[in-house]
Amino acid sequence: MTIKVIENSGSLSENDLKLLAGTELILNMMRNRILLYINKSTEEINWETLTMGITGFYHIRAVDQKRLFQVWFETRGDYDVFRKNLFVEKISADSA
Repeated sequence: MTIKVIENSGSLSENDLKLLAGTELILNMMRNRILLYINKSTEEINWETLTMGITGFYHIRAVDQKRLFQVWFETRGDYDVFRKNLFVEKISADSA
């Protein structure tokens, strides 16, 4: 028998959101959302880098399955960390 442990950190699935419906957590996350348009293929997005330093729960939802994403955060601080990571990633990509 093979058992693998897959680290999920604070990432919430669609099913998790359904279980949490109506809670204060979901209300907070709805207040701390960002909509992203990404002009490269989804395979090139490094979500691990973009979510580095996030300490609370977050959820990434593909809106159109290609380039438009909603990202929800438990705290405003995590929202700010993500924006900073996004800015650094954009600068790195622009200078490459």
